[in-house]
Amino acid sequence: MTNNLDFIATSILGGDLDKMLLKSEDNETEKCQFFEKNEIIYILYGKFPDKKGKWVFEEMAKYFSVLIRNKDVNNLSKLDKYEIEKKFPRSLLSIFKGYEQLQDVWGREDLPYEEDWIRLDYVGLSSMSIGVISILLDDEDLLNVKVPGEFENPAEEVEMKESLLTAKIEAIAANTLGNTGAYPRWIAVRLGFQKYRFLTFKKYRNDYFLSCLSEGNLQKIEKVEAQLEPILYHGIDTPFSGNLRPFNKLKATIKELVNQIPGRKYT
Repeated sequence: MTNNLDFIATSILGGDLDKMLLKSEDNETEKCQFFEKNEIIYILYGKFPDKKGKWVFEEMAKYFSVLIRNKDVNNLSKLDKYEIEKKFPRSLLSIFKGYEQLQDVWGREDLPYEEDWIRLDYVGLSSMSIGVISILLDDEDLLNVKVPGEFENPAEEVEMKESLLTAKIEAIAANTLGNTGAYPRWIAVRLGFQKYRFLTFKKYRNDYFLSCLSEGNLQKIEKVEAQLEPILYHGIDTPFSGNLRPFNKLKATIKELVNQIPGRKYT
């Protein structure tokens, strides 16, 4: 799952896959944090602040590098794999003991975001993995979405980009749900120090999901969703029947609403 998620998420968002919040059917949340070093991807899953996760990752990478020293990780023998599988869990026990000691040293809060706004670049609505609304708001090409071919009509190119984004976003949601039994509430890629781009999901009645691509301060995303919800309720009050006509009207309304926000930045 990790390699697929890393490829698809970063191809949409750019940057480096950093973290993801999963939400189960009973509204329980767990966080995944990712770390890549020397082409090895490390994963933490649970409830923990980012800064402690980064400390654990560095310790994991340090211990693992000792275990694979002078070995080709892509061509390990059965004996090498056995030795690693036997020794690495012991290292993890030592790491987690150190983690427990950090509980009172570092506190439990994550580092704050640098920006006090969130910029909305894409809005999508789907039902049963079928995209019913897809709106690319990114006029500045900040997402750098590439589609094959040349287009005489700019509207056709935008439509192709929207279709590509929708397909990749639905693949991420399906891949995550299939492997974890939970859907991603959000996925974050790191663009720089405390600078992030996000893919967020929110589930609604009748099996509809709202997805947004954004950049800035994730704590502001609920304000964005709150502004979109009154519009969405005109379409999600009944299960999707295959008729896209009502959603085309909602698409125009959403685009008009967001374009009234200076720079599409919600504060």
